[in-house]
Amino acid sequence: MMKNTNSFTIILAAVLALSCTGDADRSSEPEERTDAPEYFVPHAINVDGGPEFDQNRLYLNDYSNLLHAISIIATVSRDSEYGNEAYRPDLYPDAMNDRARQWLSMVSQIDRFFNADGRITPWLEQQAGVYNASDETNLSVYPHLVYAYHIHHRSGRFEDDEVLNNRLNREATRYLATPGRYLMNEHYRDGHFHHVDGTVDHKSMSYALAGLHANAYAWVVWKKPGGQDNMGVLSKEALAHYMGHTPEQMLKIYRATAQILDESWDESRSIYDFGDGTTWHLDAIGAMIRGKKALYDFLYMFGDDDDSEASQQVFDRTASMLEAVVPLAEPWGLPEMIEFTQNGTRTASDTVNLYDWYQFLNHLGGGYGLDREREGMSMYISNTREDLFDLIGELSDNALLGALEYHLDGQSRIFTSVNYTDGSVDDDRLTVSTAGMFITMAGNLYRKGSAFDRASDWDNVPDHVTERSRRLYDAKFNLLEYLEGVL
Repeated sequence: MMKNTNSFTIILAAVLALSCTGDADRSSEPEERTDAPEYFVPHAINVDGGPEFDQNRLYLNDYSNLLHAISIIATVSRDSEYGNEAYRPDLYPDAMNDRARQWLSMVSQIDRFFNADGRITPWLEQQAGVYNASDETNLSVYPHLVYAYHIHHRSGRFEDDEVLNNRLNREATRYLATPGRYLMNEHYRDGHFHHVDGTVDHKSMSYALAGLHANAYAWVVWKKPGGQDNMGVLSKEALAHYMGHTPEQMLKIYRATAQILDESWDESRSIYDFGDGTTWHLDAIGAMIRGKKALYDFLYMFGDDDDSEASQQVFDRTASMLEAVVPLAEPWGLPEMIEFTQNGTRTASDTVNLYDWYQFLNHLGGGYGLDREREGMSMYISNTREDLFDLIGELSDNALLGALEYHLDGQSRIFTSVNYTDGSVDDDRLTVSTAGMFITMAGNLYRKGSAFDRASDWDNVPDHVTERSRRLYDAKFNLLEYLEGVL
């Protein structure tokens, strides 16, 4: 996550890594708050553009997904995309940098109010002006919570502002490292990831495995060629001290988890059965795919020959899961529940939860997602299954075209859910998490296929590609206007 831009960054990175003991010693009990966050992020936005709060609560997911929307708008506002002369040149670089500063401010608030050494409270509840953290733990918030690392990956786009670039590469490190540390320390045992009560099911295994993603990616970048210019500025000992686990310790966890995955695999259904059957939530399917991406890369990069063989097996089964699910995809999405049977997959719900649908898509192509392959990684898709790039590209095109047709009303508000049978609207509320994840997913996936292109290429593509690309850009900025309007 840290990227070297000058000697100051190198020194600062080492200082941060060696000074984390105080953070690690903080109590993991949720703190009672007598003050309030600087930002009040509502759960939904009414038809007049005003905020709607649910049960006097402030939800972590709403903060996190607004954070991702701000991140993607900031990082894609470079002069080749949103900030291009053909679209909105006013965005680059000043507005781009302003949103990166807003991202930093929000990270500070989320870290302070929702994070207790990686134990993430799912909501704050207001009673008589006091904001108390919930004592619950919901593992489903982790897979995309830790996706916040992605702005660090793109921090080089802010190199025109050296101070901002350095801030992006240092201020969020505790926020990114502690969730994975917590999951490995408190929710892992003998190859299994479990809920607070100790039970194991497809949700605990998927959500927690994906929640290790930022920590795994730090080591993957440290190890791969070219990593010397970012995570490689730290010694192995310094990075391990801050991450809380050495690569050997993480490798041991991944080895044991790969063994449990192997024992739980149902070949006839192309899915895992952890004792709770083979009907899965869509967001858990996406989380498992993202979590296994890190797992098989880690085994390949840090392990021995046996680990390499296990890595290939994990990848092959990840591909099988994806290929089993994709045939169910309609232009308006996938159902929120899917049953894996011996005769293929079938819907187990009539509802397309759009937040979960967008999460699923972003797991495939957002940041260190399934399709991200670079020298030094396993490169299984590039070397053995290039057809999966085409599959993801076609799925992305159809999903974005479908979103423009089925998910938005005449006021550019995005729905919360639609009916799986025909795409008709089930819930027309504009919820912050759904809008934030749409902006994030669309910013990451719109160039995976051929239906859309970036603004700098609009003079070189057919008019219909330019027209729909501009429409997609507009949809994202219209939604962002709603989100920023309630802060």
